[in-house]
Amino acid sequence: MMLFYSARPLLNVLWAAPLICLVGCGGPTSDRWTRDRPPVYHVSGQVLLNGEPLDQATVIFQPVGPEGKPGTAVTDADGRFEVQTFDPGDGLTEGTHRVAIKKSGMVDKAGNIVAEVGEPGSVTEKNFVPTQYSDFEKSGIEIVVTASDDNELEPFQLKD
Repeated sequence: MMLFYSARPLLNVLWAAPLICLVGCGGPTSDRWTRDRPPVYHVSGQVLLNGEPLDQATVIFQPVGPEGKPGTAVTDADGRFEVQTFDPGDGLTEGTHRVAIKKSGMVDKAGNIVAEVGEPGSVTEKNFVPTQYSDFEKSGIEIVVTASDDNELEPFQLKD
């Protein structure tokens, strides 16, 4: 008795399997965490300390009202930043936000910035930004984000 098998059913399954997988993938907005996000709008700016660009500073945005979401940014070598709420550079929710700016690092006893900690007690943490700017209430910096992707902020002018 000779048996003949057709390859057609197997080929149909192999062809349909990827299609079924693609249909099952709803794209980036299929999960509720992404779908339920409030809209955000591109926000960028610059931080200057005594008129000079401040690199590697963390800029934190806290919404004033209950509807907004907080965001963060890190400045580049020119003191420039783009704010992130959910994804890199996506921006902030619409409304008023208070701003805090921080930059600290480890320094040795001579005051030189160090990348690695050696002996215990050989380095201390130093704030490179006056502490008033690291507090939302004391920084005196507030911004307003509009429902536009053109929220270029005036430079934050910090003073020692």
